[in-house]
Amino acid sequence: PDIMAFQEAGLDGRRHQVRELLGDRGYHIIHQFDVKMPRNSNNGCCIATRWPMQLTELLPLQVTDRCNFYAYAALAVRVGAPAPIGPFLFVCAKPSWELNREYERELQAVKIIKMIRRHSAREEFPAILAGDFDATPDSSSIRFLSGKQSIGGTSVFFRDAWMEGGDGTEGFTWTSENPSAKGLIKKIMHTDSHARRIDYIFLGSFHDFVPTVSINSCRVVMTKPSGGTCPSDHYGVFAEIEHRT
Repeated sequence: PDIMAFQEAGLDGRRHQVRELLGDRGYHIIHQFDVKMPRNSNNGCCIATRWPMQLTELLPLQVTDRCNFYAYAALAVRVGAPAPIGPFLFVCAKPSWELNREYERELQAVKIIKMIRRHSAREEFPAILAGDFDATPDSSSIRFLSGKQSIGGTSVFFRDAWMEGGDGTEGFTWTSENPSAKGLIKKIMHTDSHARRIDYIFLGSFHDFVPTVSINSCRVVMTKPSGGTCPSDHYGVFAEIEHRT
């Protein structure tokens, strides 16, 4: 892929998980721990691109005391893509995960959108927001991001890549069919069978109409175990986004 967003990517004094994974493939990489912020965990957001990028902002998402135990954040970079795309804003986000934290996810979603608005320029390719949002499409935070409801006196419309380019299925990304998730799902959900779509790629603009950008396809990837193990307890989401001149 030209650009990738990782959540809960390990970085400590012994290893850099994304650098190990990508090796010498020539990606530019920024981890949220490359920026000075409280480190109350050993993993966080990371972005890798084939094109040069500059850090725009690292936004902490500790919106209530219930978030303080983990380095929840949104990592924003400006990607120097070649013409005709040109520079654009790319954001990797990791809001709160707990089932009873939708209030926090609402506050976090509004903070993320306000940050994107601060750094978006009218002439740019639309911003891309990707991450593990730990919320289903009918939840308030995702409904807010996809233009179905307002929160905190504001509203926005970001295009959900799966809804536009998916195959018509539910697009589950966290499921007990994944052997790397089955044990955790059993512990949290108290069931042997569970599936949700909680990972997203959004294409966003604060202008009413962006006719030159299309989401050609979107699919769930990394679903086949190797040696009984998947790369993550979440499946990945892959989208093909085209700039049409």
